[in-house]
Amino acid sequence: MTGPGTTRRRFLLGLGALSGAAALAACTNTAPPGTPAPAGTPPPPPSTTTTAPAPVYEGDAALMAVAAALSGLAGDLLGQAGTGAGQGRYGSVPGVVTAFLSGAAAQHTAHAEAWNRLLTNAGRPPIDGYPLTVEPALRGRLVAAVAPVDLLGLAADVTASVTATITAIAGSATGTSTVALAAGVAPVSAMHGATADFLLGRPPTAPTDPTAGALGPDALTV
Repeated sequence: MTGPGTTRRRFLLGLGALSGAAALAACTNTAPPGTPAPAGTPPPPPSTTTTAPAPVYEGDAALMAVAAALSGLAGDLLGQAGTGAGQGRYGSVPGVVTAFLSGAAAQHTAHAEAWNRLLTNAGRPPIDGYPLTVEPALRGRLVAAVAPVDLLGLAADVTASVTATITAIAGSATGTSTVALAAGVAPVSAMHGATADFLLGRPPTAPTDPTAGALGPDALTV
């Protein structure tokens, strides 16, 4: 004989079984990871990640950028040359040569910082590194150097390039601050070139064209 309590328990058990079956059915209807989407399902939206465009330098800003990159490169090359000379990497290097390389490097580095400040003041990003087409060749000369004469030859050529470039900037820039900085930097770089030539035993000469070999904005790789 079945009493009311037994009937009620069977009813509740039946409801529990139905709920479990429904839950199981819901789980089995969910596609496992990696399962292709059903036909007609729209594709996911494309990624919105973007790469910031490279800075564009125009007008006086392009001239400042060239000056900053070249002055920075000169400072880096001469600094490494001076450090290597002090470590005996190039044989017996006279102290005057080491002092010249280190001192000139510090001034060129300071010039690069000054050019970058002008860029920042003009609302343009400063130059990071030495993005110039001439960098690989000049750096290769430092790597190949084996004697003090190699270091001085590199210093003479690098400072000649800086002097010609800054002199050209002084004559073509339109901004007062650009011209003023160029007018202050060019004589210092020319002094470095004259010192390197003197240490190499070359007679002093005045360039026929003071802007020969100057780098323009097309030498930038940014």
